[in-house]
Amino acid sequence: MTAVDAPAAPIALPRVSAGLYDHLSPAERYIHRTRDGALLALLRRRGVDSLAGLRVLELGCGEGSFLRTLLSHGAEPRLTDGLDLRAGRVAAARRLAPGARLSAADGAALPYRSDVFDFVFAFTFFSSVTGPAPRRRAATEALRVLRPGGLLVVYDFWINPTNTRVRALGAAELRLLVAPQPVEIERVTLAPPIVRALGGRSALCRALERMPLLRTHLLAAVTKER
Repeated sequence: MTAVDAPAAPIALPRVSAGLYDHLSPAERYIHRTRDGALLALLRRRGVDSLAGLRVLELGCGEGSFLRTLLSHGAEPRLTDGLDLRAGRVAAARRLAPGARLSAADGAALPYRSDVFDFVFAFTFFSSVTGPAPRRRAATEALRVLRPGGLLVVYDFWINPTNTRVRALGAAELRLLVAPQPVEIERVTLAPPIVRALGGRSALCRALERMPLLRTHLLAAVTKER
């Protein structure tokens, strides 16, 4: 049985750099903190307490919000890369992640040598790649640039009833995209509309988060064996 099949209680919230979430509303703060708590728990299960000294790549870095989170978890700017299709977003990301190596590029044709990164993070990246063929190329590229033993970490929504500009990524499709590499998948993140309706009240949100069907995102760890 994989982690996606098993119910899980909300995990401890992460200890992070002061001010990391201060600019967010209470609801968005709850969503980000629980997401990052799940990520840190995943990394610790893999024996990783810090990203210091590791080569890190984020696909679809946008304006740098998650890059900032990675840096707060120990990632070193000189060893951290990020890319996004939109040059304007990359320019904005440079302000949040100074010193990181950022570029405007296509995630389905990565401008890197093979076997160079310890971690590739794809946080709400695959859902923005709506075509089946581009998704396959992006997954192949993400695994190509990972070193053997490296980890592709995917966070994305598996259900999307309203936004027609993106396409949900289910667990079965993800397994097909990265086959034959082993993958661990769990459901995380209380449905954001519910969190927002509750104003991010922690006690109420955490109680509802115990219900797997109300968790709208998957968090996956894909190990590159060879």
